[in-house]
Amino acid sequence: MLLKSDAYDACIGYFADNLSIFEGSTRPATGEVIADIVLDEVSQLLMSFCEQQPQLSNETRLMIVAEGDKLAEDIEQILGKCWEYKASQAQVEFIKEYFLLVKNSLDSQVPYL
Repeated sequence: MLLKSDAYDACIGYFADNLSIFEGSTRPATGEVIADIVLDEVSQLLMSFCEQQPQLSNETRLMIVAEGDKLAEDIEQILGKCWEYKASQAQVEFIKEYFLLVKNSLDSQVPYL
């Protein structure tokens, strides 16, 4: 579904193009670990999407949750060792912006569900 779409490929490309935000950061950390921020954003994305799409079957919802897990794994692979680092404010802002983009991509897939 989402992870097999051109929209998702574009989202991953966007994340990879902005990887410099996560490399060699000397900015003050927020205290939150990047992994926790990403997992929170994935959870919020899934809850928001499912609430906005009440017509989805339980089977489709479970498939979407499984894709959320895969999405988090993809980002973990992209970030590598940065996954467990504390985030700077710029990184937090990027992650939040990124998940808005992913949400829009997921919304665009609704007609194909």
